[in-house]
Amino acid sequence: MYQDVATLQTIINGTVDFICGDDVQCAVPGFDKQVNKDGETIRDIVRKIAADKMIFGGFALQVIRNYIGEVAEIYALDFMRVRTDEKNEIVYYSDDWSKWGAKYLIYPKFKPGDQNPTSVYYHKGHLTRTTYPIPLYGAAIIPCEIEKSINQFHLNNINNGFMSNLIINFNNGQPNDEQKEEIERCINEKFSGYQNAGRILISYNDSDENKTTVERLDSDDFDDKYTALSERSKSQIFTAFRATPNLFGLPTETTGFSRQEYMESFRLYNRTVVSPLQDDIKGAFDKILGVENSITISPFNIQWDEAVA
Repeated sequence: MYQDVATLQTIINGTVDFICGDDVQCAVPGFDKQVNKDGETIRDIVRKIAADKMIFGGFALQVIRNYIGEVAEIYALDFMRVRTDEKNEIVYYSDDWSKWGAKYLIYPKFKPGDQNPTSVYYHKGHLTRTTYPIPLYGAAIIPCEIEKSINQFHLNNINNGFMSNLIINFNNGQPNDEQKEEIERCINEKFSGYQNAGRILISYNDSDENKTTVERLDSDDFDDKYTALSERSKSQIFTAFRATPNLFGLPTETTGFSRQEYMESFRLYNRTVVSPLQDDIKGAFDKILGVENSITISPFNIQWDEAVA
């Protein structure tokens, strides 16, 4: 859904920016510059798990300890490649679960004070009672499917040269089956495909009585119906996130939005969605590093350009 639905991707990408704010700092010595041997900073890790939280509803952090049991490195695991047992006590990781007999690694669940050389902090939220988390847009999966299907419909319509709503009648008798197949093949090769859209159909006839006729099927106002359906699905996706389009630079039915409208929308979205997600992330690092307020996130800058306003 994230890859194929533009509305969903826009909301998720924008919310990840809000979650990460203007900066992320770690107050724990040794993690203030980088958090692992790959040279990633705490902000890099937060951005990765914020994206996973928005897409999948959860995230996973690999915790590596040194020889004296202290946390030495933290890595963000791709949540798409993570599986777990029913009680979330054991974590399995594979680069590709789609392969038959996929090879995987097994990690114990992270627990404060344990001495496992490597473990995984598995977060799935507080409201999820199933094995795997449910993302914020869980109730809008069907609207996401609708938007995706509408785009595929229009793409197929273009690729078919908008010929699907036409009937070509040959009014000069019934050819045999082989001739019918040959005629159909030639027409499809000549007129199907987006590169052939808009080409002229030429018919050669012995007489006016035997002319080829082309009839257009009644579209039944498909364009209007698809437009209305698309708008409704987008509205439902935004509803699932408790967000408004203007927060993400998308036009609405009005000609625009004022500074006050944007600021009020952002404050509400920040209070109801962004801040709780930030708390989940900060709480995860507090548990891993064993320090309260281990990381701080500078609020997202929403200063308005007075010259533009």
